[in-house]
Amino acid sequence: MNARILTQASFSALGRLPDDQIDFVLASVLIAQEEDPSIRLSDVAARLSDLAARAPTVPGAPMRRRAEAIATFLFQEEGFHANEKAYYDPRNSFLHFVLERKVGIPISLTLVLLEVARRRDVPLVGVGFPGRFLAGLPGDGDFFIDAFGGGKVLTAKECEALFLEQTGGHGRWSPSFLEPVTRKQTLQRMLRNLKEIYLNREDVPRCLRAAEKLSALSPDDLEEVRDRGVLALHGGAYMRALSDLETYLAGRPGAEDAELIRTHVKVLRQHIGAGVP
Repeated sequence: MNARILTQASFSALGRLPDDQIDFVLASVLIAQEEDPSIRLSDVAARLSDLAARAPTVPGAPMRRRAEAIATFLFQEEGFHANEKAYYDPRNSFLHFVLERKVGIPISLTLVLLEVARRRDVPLVGVGFPGRFLAGLPGDGDFFIDAFGGGKVLTAKECEALFLEQTGGHGRWSPSFLEPVTRKQTLQRMLRNLKEIYLNREDVPRCLRAAEKLSALSPDDLEEVRDRGVLALHGGAYMRALSDLETYLAGRPGAEDAELIRTHVKVLRQHIGAGVP
């Protein structure tokens, strides 16, 4: 079994675990191993453990203060910061590169914060804020950390102001934007970022790998199955494409794109029937 197939099989097994058993670091390493099979989980974990060992603990302090101290350590003392100049560089989504280069995008920088905080018994969680993934404390609806903004602490009102700023004042605010997200949802957001980056670069093989991992996390998501099928078609994996697109049509026969997908299926059947691999 080659390294890529083994990595995908490992990720699929991880995706079947209950959410609270999903290891962010292992998942991140499996995603990155698509690019560099030599990356080792132990090396990435050691970097995070080293950061945690040097992070302040603030014994006896309220949890907010402890969380803020870790954010200050990472984003001011250690120098982790936003990669605004090359936001769409895929390396921003690979945890080992983020730890090495100390630059990233909101979700990867927040992931570093979450993992360092976890090692210091500070239960920060990911918050699915639109366009700016945040960290928060469970049950505390007025304390959020903006890793992309240099570890700044935000109140709920300040988060709303940030959202309106990002949308030019035209977005419709919802308190649900400040709700915690699951581990699977966090990984899905990371992978969708990568998929979009590779799609814009017309890098079909890498885009397909991201789509495969998304489907592993949510095998019943028919839109992800469709996307994987279309990418497989463009990548020349015709049997995989036919299976995925037929699955999509069976579940969504009345979808807006159903006729287009039926056309793809018809062509695929003709190719496969003619003996095209």
